[in-house]
Amino acid sequence: MDVATMVAINNLNMVTVMAVQAANNVITIVNGERMEEDMDGSMLDQYMGKDCTVSLFNEVGAIKGKLMDADIQWVKVDTKKGTQLINRNMVRNITFDNK
Repeated sequence: MDVATMVAINNLNMVTVMAVQAANNVITIVNGERMEEDMDGSMLDQYMGKDCTVSLFNEVGAIKGKLMDADIQWVKVDTKKGTQLINRNMVRNITFDNK
Protein backbone atom coordinates (compact mmCIF):
# COMPACT_ATOMS: atom_id res chain seq x y z
CA MET A 1 0.00 0.00 0.00
CA ASP A 2 1.43 3.37 -0.97
CA VAL A 3 1.68 6.39 1.33
CA ALA A 4 -1.14 8.33 -0.36
CA THR A 5 -3.58 5.45 0.17
CA MET A 6 -2.57 5.12 3.83
CA VAL A 7 -3.07 8.86 4.39
CA ALA A 8 -6.50 8.75 2.72
CA ILE A 9 -7.59 5.80 4.88
CA ASN A 10 -6.29 7.51 8.02
CA ASN A 11 -8.20 10.71 7.21
CA LEU A 12 -11.39 8.76 6.54
CA ASN A 13 -11.02 6.90 9.84
CA MET A 14 -10.44 10.18 11.70
CA VAL A 15 -13.61 11.75 10.25
CA THR A 16 -15.60 8.61 11.10
CA VAL A 17 -14.37 8.63 14.72
CA MET A 18 -15.22 12.34 15.06
CA ALA A 19 -18.74 11.69 13.77
CA VAL A 20 -19.31 8.80 16.18
CA GLN A 21 -18.02 10.78 19.16
CA ALA A 22 -20.34 13.67 18.35
CA ALA A 23 -23.47 11.56 18.04
CA ASN A 24 -25.78 14.48 18.79
CA ASN A 25 -23.95 17.04 16.70
CA VAL A 26 -23.55 17.64 13.02
CA ILE A 27 -19.89 17.96 12.08
CA THR A 28 -18.97 19.85 8.95
CA ILE A 29 -15.38 20.19 7.81
CA VAL A 30 -14.82 23.25 5.63
CA ASN A 31 -11.34 24.14 4.39
CA GLY A 32 -9.79 21.89 7.00
CA GLU A 33 -11.65 23.54 9.91
CA ARG A 34 -14.12 21.64 12.06
CA MET A 35 -17.47 23.28 12.75
CA GLU A 36 -20.17 21.80 14.96
CA GLU A 37 -23.88 22.56 15.18
CA ASP A 38 -26.12 21.28 17.94
CA MET A 39 -29.14 19.37 16.71
CA ASP A 40 -32.39 20.09 18.51
CA GLY A 41 -33.61 17.31 20.75
CA SER A 42 -32.10 14.02 21.72
CA MET A 43 -33.54 10.55 21.61
CA LEU A 44 -33.27 10.50 25.42
CA ASP A 45 -35.35 13.68 25.90
CA GLN A 46 -38.62 11.75 25.87
CA TYR A 47 -37.39 9.50 28.72
CA MET A 48 -36.29 12.20 31.19
CA GLY A 49 -37.63 11.53 34.68
CA LYS A 50 -38.32 7.83 34.01
CA ASP A 51 -36.86 4.88 35.88
CA CYS A 52 -34.07 3.14 33.99
CA THR A 53 -31.24 0.65 34.15
CA VAL A 54 -27.96 1.72 32.53
CA SER A 55 -25.68 -1.14 31.46
CA LEU A 56 -22.01 -0.33 30.93
CA PHE A 57 -19.44 -1.75 28.53
CA ASN A 58 -17.16 -2.84 31.37
CA GLU A 59 -19.82 -5.38 32.53
CA VAL A 60 -19.35 -4.40 36.20
CA GLY A 61 -23.07 -4.32 36.76
CA ALA A 62 -25.78 -1.85 36.02
CA ILE A 63 -26.86 1.48 37.43
CA LYS A 64 -30.54 1.70 38.40
CA GLY A 65 -32.25 5.00 38.96
CA LYS A 66 -34.11 7.85 37.33
CA LEU A 67 -32.77 9.46 34.14
CA MET A 68 -32.39 13.15 34.91
CA ASP A 69 -30.26 14.65 32.12
CA ALA A 70 -28.05 13.74 29.18
CA ASP A 71 -25.73 15.67 26.91
CA ILE A 72 -23.13 14.77 24.32
CA GLN A 73 -20.70 13.40 26.93
CA TRP A 74 -22.59 12.60 30.16
CA VAL A 75 -25.73 10.85 31.37
CA LYS A 76 -27.05 11.92 34.79
CA VAL A 77 -28.95 9.29 36.81
CA ASP A 78 -30.39 9.77 40.31
CA THR A 79 -29.95 6.55 42.28
CA LYS A 80 -30.61 5.46 45.86
CA LYS A 81 -26.94 6.16 46.59
CA GLY A 82 -27.06 9.65 45.08
CA THR A 83 -26.57 11.25 41.69
CA GLN A 84 -24.23 9.51 39.24
CA LEU A 85 -22.71 11.02 36.14
CA ILE A 86 -21.88 8.36 33.57
CA ASN A 87 -19.58 8.94 30.62
CA ARG A 88 -21.74 8.35 27.56
CA ASN A 89 -18.93 6.42 25.84
CA MET A 90 -19.22 3.77 28.56
CA VAL A 91 -22.97 3.20 28.14
CA ARG A 92 -23.83 -0.08 26.41
CA ASN A 93 -27.59 0.29 26.67
CA ILE A 94 -30.35 1.92 28.70
CA THR A 95 -33.49 -0.02 29.60
CA PHE A 96 -36.60 1.81 30.78
CA ASP A 97 -39.16 0.24 33.09
CA ASN A 98 -42.66 -0.22 31.63
CA LYS A 99 -44.68 1.73 34.18
